[in-house]
This record gives sequence, C-alpha cells and structure tokens, in this order.
Amino acid sequence: MSAFEVLDRPLNSAETQRAIEAILSRLEQIEAVCGEGFPLYNDGAWKVSAGGSWLGGFWAGLWWLRAVHYGRQADRQQALRIAERLRDKLDSDTHHRSLIFWYGAGLGAQLLADPEAAELAQQAAQRLAHAFDPVLGCIPLGREMGGGAQGDRSLSIDPLAATLNLFALGNSPDLLSLGRQHLHTSFRACAGSAGAWSSHALDEQGQWHVGDPAGDWSRGQAWAMLGLGVGARLYGVPFHQDAQRASQYWLRSRSVHAPLNRLGQPDGPHDPCAAAMASLALQAQALELADGQVLQQEAGRLLAAIVRSDDFVDGRFNGHCYRTSATTEHKVESACGSFFLLAALMAWAGELDARLI
Repeated sequence: MSAFEVLDRPLNSAETQRAIEAILSRLEQIEAVCGEGFPLYNDGAWKVSAGGSWLGGFWAGLWWLRAVHYGRQADRQQALRIAERLRDKLDSDTHHRSLIFWYGAGLGAQLLADPEAAELAQQAAQRLAHAFDPVLGCIPLGREMGGGAQGDRSLSIDPLAATLNLFALGNSPDLLSLGRQHLHTSFRACAGSAGAWSSHALDEQGQWHVGDPAGDWSRGQAWAMLGLGVGARLYGVPFHQDAQRASQYWLRSRSVHAPLNRLGQPDGPHDPCAAAMASLALQAQALELADGQVLQQEAGRLLAAIVRSDDFVDGRFNGHCYRTSATTEHKVESACGSFFLLAALMAWAGELDARLI
C-alpha cells in the first residue's frame, strides 16, 4: 500500500478514539499553563487573554464536548464556569458575540440541556437581535474585535452558523425570522458564483462590495459551508441546494490534504483548521441527503489527512492559520482549531450529530 493510500484510508474506530482522547487530555495541560485566563493561540508559548476575545467561547466549547464524551458532571461544571466568565461580552459591539456565546453556552444547552447555559445563550440571542440593522438587513460586524470604523457597515460570514443556531435555540418565531433575513443578506453580500463565497463585505450607499475574492480564503469558505448547512436545516428549500453548491465548490477547489490558507497565495501557509471545519460541514450535509455516502467519505478523508499529519501530535493540533502580527500568518494551536477537529472526530465516531454543532 502506498503512502497516499494510507493517508486516504478512513480513520478506524480505534484511531478515531485515540485522537479524541489525546485532544481531551490536552485540555488539562492547557489549563495548567493558562489558569483562569483564556488560551488564544500557541506558537511556542500560549498567548493568554483575561477576557477571551472572540476565541473564548471555543475554550468553553471544548469542555462541553468533553462533558458529552465522558458524561462527567465535573467537565460540565468547568464548561459553565468558563462560559460565565464570558458574560461581560454580552454587550460588546461585535457580531463575534455569536461565536462567543453559541460555542461557549449554546452548545451546553443544545447537547446537554443545561439550563444555566441556555439562559446565557438566550441573553446573547436577545442582544444580537437588538443589534440587527433593518436598513442593512443583517447584524453588522460592529466596531470591536477588529471591526474598526467601518464595522457598522460590514458583514462577516464567520458568525453565520453561530447566529442562526442561537436564534433557533428557543424556537422563537421572531428570532427565526431575523435569522432568515440575516441569511438572505449574507447571500446578497458574499455569495459568488458556483458555490464560492467571500468572507466579508462592506455596504456603500446600499450596495454590497466584497472584501476578498469569492472562494479564495479556505476558512471563509468553510464558515460559509457551516452557516449554509444550518440555514438548510432551519429554513429548507432553496438553502439545501446552496449548501450543496458550497460543498461541491470546496471539493473541486481543494485537495484532501491541508488546503492553502488562500488559493491566491500558492506560496503561503496551509490551514488544516479549515479542513476540520469543512469535514464537520460535509458530515452534517451527508445526514440530510439520501445519498450522502460520498460526502461522508470525503469528510473522513479530510479527517484522516489531519490526524495522520505532522500538524497533529499527542493531541496538539498545530493547524489554525492565524495572524499573530500585522504582517505574519502561520499555523498555531488554538482553541478554535482544536474545537473543530474534536467536534468533527466526535461526529465521525457517532458521539454527536454534526448538524447540532
């Protein structure tokens, strides 16, 4: 058997469980280093934030997944403690609140029916609803956490899935309606041709102008795939077809191995985190299709390539292409990258429904 055939062979159950256990064990090592701070990224040493920034929710999310895997109350309590430390982000002027509170609290409500997590997630959903701009027809990115002076007129695709999930959590018709409007505006602002998506756009006098070429940024395309999958589950036709087109674009434009961070920069770094996100999105979509085996197989190939690569060693996933300075992007370990790899592995193992993440 050739080296390529070994890499492409799907993960067996023992290999999958070893990878899951390694990531979960890694959480204790990270906590020992970071203490009460939030681990942002590790490129030789952990960069720790007192407030969590946009990555804080993923740190809680990892512990929610650990609670699902082991069924232990202690892990659930740890996840909730971390989520509570994020509460002061409820009124931050950023759409990234969706990422913070869906992965930080919504998951606890969705996967474990935790009432305290549900209360925090519902507060976040209400704050996001108040931030909805009826003129733009969406929740703008906001001025904090990188939004800047144009944040009030900007739309980012990154929080789409988290926003739709938060709005659906309580099954409120008003919030579901806002989610549909935000989804429609995301199409107007960021959808390109043949399933390719831009990651952000700016409204100028009622016209949306994209900020990057459609389909170029791998993680942006993966964020779109996740968001469209949630949109298809919540709102049905025609979003099923849109989700399929976005997935097919990914499969046409990227190899099974770590995708380039940006297709237009062939000498630039790769982003295995985007592949983990795409695997989760493909697994979710496969569950919605009568003939979803092909997508499931592709999702498995992406996971196998990650787990058998040098980017994943002893539970450390050094796979998130991250901007650590104004001029530098490279692969680091992050709460976000580890979360999506763990979620995709647990879905592959049948421990959770990929559509609920």
